[in-house]
Amino acid sequence: MHKMISSWIWISAIILFISGCSEAGKVLNSSDPEVVKAFLSAQKIPNGDIYLQDNKIHINIVGLNAQIEQSFAQTFTAGTYELHEVKYTMQELLAAQELLHEHELYQKLNLYGSGVDTIGNKLTITIPSDYAEAAKLEIDKWIDPSMLTYDISEIGDPHVVGQIVDIDTKQAKRILILEPGKEDPSYWFSFNLKSEMFNEAGESISFKDLKVGQQVKLWNTGMVEESFPALASVRRLELAATE
Repeated sequence: MHKMISSWIWISAIILFISGCSEAGKVLNSSDPEVVKAFLSAQKIPNGDIYLQDNKIHINIVGLNAQIEQSFAQTFTAGTYELHEVKYTMQELLAAQELLHEHELYQKLNLYGSGVDTIGNKLTITIPSDYAEAAKLEIDKWIDPSMLTYDISEIGDPHVVGQIVDIDTKQAKRILILEPGKEDPSYWFSFNLKSEMFNEAGESISFKDLKVGQQVKLWNTGMVEESFPALASVRRLELAATE
């Protein structure tokens, strides 16, 4: 609570400072992001947030017009900032991201992650290439497609190669992996409904076919929890041929 009160006092102080400068005709340097954010808040200017690039503060404005441009020019030093007209506010982008959680699309579509691209003024969603088109069609039902960009994750080379040293079925289906040259296991890999598993011949198998001692190649879903052993989810598993 103390930190929250302190933050509001700090923001209020900045807003009062900006107001005083505006009334006195003073011009501020826009290099401090907090000052710019406070100005946007005080002027109630809809925006898609700000970012630093090429030693300038770049400000995404929804509904950019001559009045807003003049207001910035009267308040901030020329050449220290650049205004960009965008379509979506940061609140709209975050609300769209929250829809992915509300409709459980991460689990249903095996989405690997999402994030707001401030520069592009888009919500970026990472999905596996295996079923990218089907996932896009479902996501587009809930979120305006013009608000979205996709990062398609190709299969590529295995992320981990090693031996199964333990199989856990108590809390979730998962396997413990020991990588070559290491003394201790380094990964717990868990499985979900979208995880794919194949034997040495490329034939589909199931979790019950996995056994301690098998050599495996593993592709993760892109999300790894840094612990020891690390925690990851299986995108694809292949049994490696024994020599």
